[in-house]
Amino acid sequence: MAATVICIYFVTMIDSIMKLEVRPVSLLLRRRHSRLECARTLAAFEEWREVQRQLHAPHPHSKRLLIVRLDDIGDYLLFRNHLSMYRHSARWGAHAITLLGNASWKEIFTVCDGDAVDDTIWVDKGAYLSSAAYRFQIWAMLRARGFETVIAPSRTRPLLLDDLCRLAAAPVHGIASANNYVHPAWNRLSDELYQELFVPGDARAHEFHFNRRFAAWSCGIRFGGIRPLLELPDASLTAAGPDIICFIGANTRSRRWPAKRWIEFIKAYRSRHDGRVILAGGSQAEQEIAARIQAETGADNIAGTVSLLELARRVSRARAVLSNDTMAVHLSVSLNRPTLIIANGVNYQRFTDYDTAGIEGVATLYPRVFDRKRRRRPDLFHHYTDALTSDIASIGAGDVLERLEALLGARPHEAPAEAMGADTQGGGS
Repeated sequence: MAATVICIYFVTMIDSIMKLEVRPVSLLLRRRHSRLECARTLAAFEEWREVQRQLHAPHPHSKRLLIVRLDDIGDYLLFRNHLSMYRHSARWGAHAITLLGNASWKEIFTVCDGDAVDDTIWVDKGAYLSSAAYRFQIWAMLRARGFETVIAPSRTRPLLLDDLCRLAAAPVHGIASANNYVHPAWNRLSDELYQELFVPGDARAHEFHFNRRFAAWSCGIRFGGIRPLLELPDASLTAAGPDIICFIGANTRSRRWPAKRWIEFIKAYRSRHDGRVILAGGSQAEQEIAARIQAETGADNIAGTVSLLELARRVSRARAVLSNDTMAVHLSVSLNRPTLIIANGVNYQRFTDYDTAGIEGVATLYPRVFDRKRRRRPDLFHHYTDALTSDIASIGAGDVLERLEALLGARPHEAPAEAMGADTQGGGS
């Protein structure tokens, strides 16, 4: 018996040591990959810039403004309330305003924001990055419009997207925020392309507040709201029902709560509460994960089957939304639904710390390894990147259910301890 105990002890110790060794190696490899990616991006920038020499000479027209916003759906949701400031400002109100936008959020823009600008040019980011012919078509269109001014309000500005499109447009004047990628060489090259740069006073501000400040700086007026707000003109007037929506995907594994944890959570939730659990997601990988969870739990599954607008309508009627750090978080917050974020800590102050940003109805759970780092490093801010897949997996289903119930002020009809699962240790904020 004693030998067995000693053997188990040593196996546990070896496993712990191996885990400690894996983390620095993984982070070292990730940083090396990041440096290589930076070098590849800088080389591609110079190559694509050379291709732009084939464009016709620029002929800017007075009072033509281009706003470049090519980031993804979540970023747009935190920006869109500030877009109308350009139309209403004394500085830009007399301009013909064109938006260069990401086609992924075209549907929401068309229904909710179409009157904020005079014209739009939509970009398929995948096609832009992979097809030289498509890129050149976009660049030629921008050059032909003859913009006097280009504004690039994104806080983190991709060289190959926003900046090359600014070069293609060839305006008389360029306005942007000081770029804040982790690579200083990238930022220096990017910032040199603009005549006016906004330098944020607080680098740790939530993205919504950053966008508010940039609009005030560039327009002279600011959005009066204190939180993102999305009003769906044709949304049902029906009050929120008992259903919760779970967004099970994310664009990287380290941001993705594992399917096993979702299964544990759904089983525990159903043992304590009424109402449907609805699985949502978009990509093929997310659809496959949702199908697995559905097979284990019998949850409803709409992953990959509804449009962005229909998804927004469903969220607007949900009792609550649970999500990894994805656009679904910002959609739910914009629709003023109780929102629980399961996050790994990356870019946390920019995107997931809604509570400290003064935006109510949102709670966030972080891994304990991240919480420990944050306590030791109170200056840790949005460039935190040291998250591994195992970090978010350590957040337990029991902690998620407990935080959801606290967020809703809910009382379960019963709470059998065995339904919570044996492994319920996680973290929080």
